[in-house]
Amino acid sequence: MKEYIVSLNKDVNYDEFWEQMETSILSHDHVPTRPIEIVNNRDLSLRSCHYSLTDNEAQLLRNDPRVASVLLPAPAALRATTALQTGDFSREAISFPEIIDPNLVNWGLRRMVVEDLEAQVGTEYPYCLDGTGVDVVIQDDGVFGEHPEFQDSRGNSRFVELDWYAAAGVPGTMPEGHYGNVGAHGTHVAGIATGKTYGWAKGATVYSIRYDLFENISDVFDLIKTWHLKKPIDPKTGYRRPTIVNQSWGYRWFYDNAIIGGSLTDLVYRGVSRGATINPTFGNVNASHGFHYTASDVDQQELTDAGVICVKAAGNYYHKVDAPGGIDYNNYYTFDTTWGFVIDPSTPIYYHRGSSPWSPDTITVASIDSQPAGSKEQVAEYSERGPGIDYFAPGSDVTSATNSEGFYGFTTFYPPSDGYRIARISGTSMSTPQITGMLALFLQVNPGATIDQCREWLDTNSSKLNKIFTTGLTNDYSNTRSIMGQENKFPFFPNARDIGFKQSGGVIKK
Repeated sequence: MKEYIVSLNKDVNYDEFWEQMETSILSHDHVPTRPIEIVNNRDLSLRSCHYSLTDNEAQLLRNDPRVASVLLPAPAALRATTALQTGDFSREAISFPEIIDPNLVNWGLRRMVVEDLEAQVGTEYPYCLDGTGVDVVIQDDGVFGEHPEFQDSRGNSRFVELDWYAAAGVPGTMPEGHYGNVGAHGTHVAGIATGKTYGWAKGATVYSIRYDLFENISDVFDLIKTWHLKKPIDPKTGYRRPTIVNQSWGYRWFYDNAIIGGSLTDLVYRGVSRGATINPTFGNVNASHGFHYTASDVDQQELTDAGVICVKAAGNYYHKVDAPGGIDYNNYYTFDTTWGFVIDPSTPIYYHRGSSPWSPDTITVASIDSQPAGSKEQVAEYSERGPGIDYFAPGSDVTSATNSEGFYGFTTFYPPSDGYRIARISGTSMSTPQITGMLALFLQVNPGATIDQCREWLDTNSSKLNKIFTTGLTNDYSNTRSIMGQENKFPFFPNARDIGFKQSGGVIKK
């Protein structure tokens, strides 16, 4: 016996045929005379069902005029990708003075569709999904929407200059300068997530909301949330169009901040007061660190509670980020004077909790370096790392679009047109849109996926274990290559070459 897919011609009596196959009560010249075992009922299909048949029974059924085909399930090798991008995905680090090779593209595209580190980097990025039907919002310093990277395959722009107040249906005036030749950083981020050359979601619709121009920064959360909830239900899918927000920014503070004056009064490390001092032994490995601004965290929680998928940069401060309940989570210090956003100078400043905006449903991304450590990948020296961070992704020396001002010495001309520019820069800002773009492809075929289902897919189908160098320690703070107990998971996109995956419970399975 073998599994065969029996498919019927259109507009025949489907119910009569299935009854003949499964009961043997009704006879027909070409239908087996025994009840046939169902392998896969295909509840959502009127015309197809999988049965356990002998080869002779399959051949007999092929002669039935009602039958379109009787076939064995197709092997994965027969399902080819619908597109193939070729290019130079080399992982070259830039040096000073910066010389940018205009032919290099985002090396993360290639790296995240192969399971292991390649001795010789391949020249192809195969893909069968492009994020069509997904809305990607870049919450950053702006996006230069006129850049050709945000065009579709026919040359039409995928970038929408949205009046966020009008779209949300609330009073308000968009800040002057919100759109135009803006966003050196945000344009680079958008190119990694959605660019037609440098990005993942080459068919997604692209939006920008500039947090740096909003006097009330809560607006950048509230407007996205309200706009998302006002989207109509798509009758084809039964869901709203998915919204995924890339947040390659975060709050930071300083151990010694000349802006506010004052001095550190006490540092408490692992429950013990260490006095008015900072020391790498206590995890104080850089002048600045991420910190939580609770008002923005509440805004973020409302945003993710509304079903918006948020992907956030871990930060570039060399620090460990611990998970709630972890041994370093409650490490803090105090000042002898008022510090930013609070009144009481005794308010603790937690330096191992990462940064806002954050919610339990936010995906946080650390950076992988362009230079591996032997046969393993390694965390970028500058990147946050630790149990409080979800995933790693390529973030160093990443090529993408930028605006006409760009990053000065880090830019060169866009190869198709010298009227535009590209840049090759590093940071968790660059690793974050790798995950954003990859998740946009997942949401294309799973528009109703929740954040839990996104995480499940990343964990179960996407991440490869033990691909990243680790010291095995959780307190070697000064070792810039230690992952500090973060889960050793490297993102891998499993469906690059094969769209022949099943849907189960609204979530794709390989």
